[in-house]
Amino acid sequence: SKVFTILCFSLGRLGLDFVEEEVARGYSMPKKIINLFDLEELFEKNLPSPIAGYYKSGARDEITLKKNREIFNKYELLPKLLRDVSNIDTSVEILGQNLKNPIILAPVAMQQMAHEDGEIASAKGARSFGSAMTLSTSSNYSIEEVAGHNENLFFQLYFAKDRSITENMLKKTKEFGFKAIVFTADVPQLGTREGDERNNFKMPDHLSLGNFKGTILEKFDDRDGSSMNMHNEVLFDKSLTFEIIPWIKKVSGLPVLVKGILRPDDASLCFKHGADGVIISNHGGRQLDTATPTLNQIEPLRKEIGKDKLLIVDGGIRRGTDILKCIALGANAVQIGRPVLWGLNYKGKEGVELVLDILLKEFIETMILTGCRNLNEITRDLVRKT
Repeated sequence: SKVFTILCFSLGRLGLDFVEEEVARGYSMPKKIINLFDLEELFEKNLPSPIAGYYKSGARDEITLKKNREIFNKYELLPKLLRDVSNIDTSVEILGQNLKNPIILAPVAMQQMAHEDGEIASAKGARSFGSAMTLSTSSNYSIEEVAGHNENLFFQLYFAKDRSITENMLKKTKEFGFKAIVFTADVPQLGTREGDERNNFKMPDHLSLGNFKGTILEKFDDRDGSSMNMHNEVLFDKSLTFEIIPWIKKVSGLPVLVKGILRPDDASLCFKHGADGVIISNHGGRQLDTATPTLNQIEPLRKEIGKDKLLIVDGGIRRGTDILKCIALGANAVQIGRPVLWGLNYKGKEGVELVLDILLKEFIETMILTGCRNLNEITRDLVRKT
């Protein structure tokens, strides 16, 4: 017994010595991943600062970026108790598609900067959980390369000044089985992200934009400040109005969601011009700084458009409680952007699955603790604004 105790102590001491030696060499012990913020911390350590900075940056003073997250703490939950919550259903119908949960992967550009499998890994990870995934116009992998890796793919559209480029992309989406177009309306020009200007951000030379093969936009040029500014000169069309929505629907043959809406009157105009849904968004705080945080606008927009119109929201969603608050205030579903990159960088497809697993477990826990068996039971009286 004494010999066994001495042996255990010695082995323990050896283990401690090993850890101390590795720490002295600069080795960082892996952190246990409990929530999305753990992944965010690893993400910022793993990538070159210009790339990490590009993904995390917001416009100008980043006031909207911060408020998108902070606003959730101004809404408290009022749980219903003694309800039978032994069976939980998180499913939702979006544009005729039955999704297993209300979490949609938002469009995020250039995902190969986070992981070599990029958008393909994100599409596969979303499919594992029955979630829809939105492919960015500025993706590294093209429409045809991502097609087939998820049954519920949406395509986010930046409208090029050269309309033939836009028309070609829209026709491909229908051909390759995409389910909807997400038309981003809040970018008549790119908002200034001062961190990117200081870092002289540029997409790495070995990467290209898959949907712009053979055009001037396939690669970024060298310039002072952020190379993203070339989009202002070549891609974004300042002349667009609500009248473009019917054209997008006609060319693509798909439902159209308009993303970037914050005002109730704009939401109403979207539907009057044929939109099939709107996405409340301030572009993750990356366009107009001091624009209102998105959670503030769910109720006003829902009141304006009525109970039956499709309403999705993004911006600062990091917890299962955040998802429930969005739905209680009137959203049908939510979008997540940056957390997808955190997971992608961590372990590719498995990392994206981890992000969804964490959020869904938190969401289901929140549903149970507030007495909700399904999304229809997530009602306004569960939330109180302080």
